Amino acid sequence: MNRRKKKPQQVDYIQLAKEKVSAIDWSHIKHEAKSRWLQLPKLHQRALYILVPVVLLLVLIPFPDTTKEADSVEPIESQRVSVAVNTESLSEQGEPKTQPLQSEQWKEYQVKSGDTLARVFRANNLAMADLKALVNVEGKDKPLSQIKVGQQVRFKVKEDGNLDILQLKDASKSVMFYRNSSGSFTKSK
Repeated sequence: MNRRKKKPQQVDYIQLAKEKVSAIDWSHIKHEAKSRWLQLPKLHQRALYILVPVVLLLVLIPFPDTTKEADSVEPIESQRVSVAVNTESLSEQGEPKTQPLQSEQWKEYQVKSGDTLARVFRANNLAMADLKALVNVEGKDKPLSQIKVGQQVRFKVKEDGNLDILQLKDASKSVMFYRNSSGSFTKSK
């Protein structure tokens, strides 16, 4: 009782497909398709020239799955927030309190006997490069070179320590120098 199992025959599917494709009469199919295409109206032919590639692109392009994002969004719970509201009427509030001008921004120096502008700059820790830039725009009347005893020198310094505005003031006149956006100074009377 020798029972052997027969091995199943292995089929070469690639060879089988090649045989079936070679058995097709392509010239007949091509001729039939061409005759059907020509039976279509020109408008339909043109529309198909456009629609077929567009549909193929839409089928082949992957789109993001929006259902996963919609599921992951958590509902927002309503929260109460307290807000401070001024409920006093304008008459109850009184007049607004105005703060005096900050004298910290402006510094003043009274010129003493023997002082020069260079000494004033050194005494107030101002940059000598700023003094040189001021002298370059001083003008013919020379208000910086000819400071007098009792004259008031007011200046405003930026946060970075550079001079922003310089004012020379005496009883008869006042001259101001402003720093431009380029870094140089401009004189005004």
